[in-house]
Amino acid sequence: MSVARKLLVSAALTGSIGTAVIYYNIWDIHVIPLTATDPIFTSTDYKRSNPNNNPTIQDLHVIRVPLSQIDSGLANDPERLSARYCGAVWAGAAFAPQRLLHTWLGQPNPTKAQLWSSSELLQSDYQVGTDIAASFEVVSRTTDSVLIRGGDSTSNRGLRPLDAFIEVTARVDKENNVAVFGFKSLFFQGLGMTNKLPMPGPAVWLHELYAKMLLKSGVRYVLKQ
Repeated sequence: MSVARKLLVSAALTGSIGTAVIYYNIWDIHVIPLTATDPIFTSTDYKRSNPNNNPTIQDLHVIRVPLSQIDSGLANDPERLSARYCGAVWAGAAFAPQRLLHTWLGQPNPTKAQLWSSSELLQSDYQVGTDIAASFEVVSRTTDSVLIRGGDSTSNRGLRPLDAFIEVTARVDKENNVAVFGFKSLFFQGLGMTNKLPMPGPAVWLHELYAKMLLKSGVRYVLKQ
């Protein structure tokens, strides 16, 4: 077998194994259809960012975890639970390569408080205005949810060629004795008018896989140690 063929086979096997491992780790995440009646579409931030109502790509991924597995200090404090989960999404292993890339490509702004390190991301309470690696900004906050704008540098305050909103949610369902964690994302072209989707099919598939990895990575930090 030639060296090139060995490398090709090795790459294929590595890719297949990697994909299998990823799917094994996210098998318990559920995809929930996101309809036009979802509150994210009526939010002021979304309407301001997509004034021409351009086509969107959206998804919602949810995982349910038994309360017995959740850190009791977090399970009894909804706002701390949502903040820790949100921080863990960005501090976890799934986002680490992208965070490192942002660190290389864009330097921290000394005139604005920004979260870059894992410790900073885990300790934040994610109030409105929180800047995550100069690429994401909290635009709305409730007890159990954090709405974040992404898609471009946080320095771009206007309409964007590619815009995005991410909503991370953490809710305790005492009736069913579980904690429900959600990762909702919405992509669109905000600048100008178009009838095209903001990304092609293969990119959508990769994004959905990435969203599941971010969700699962974040949940690990709210579990009992």
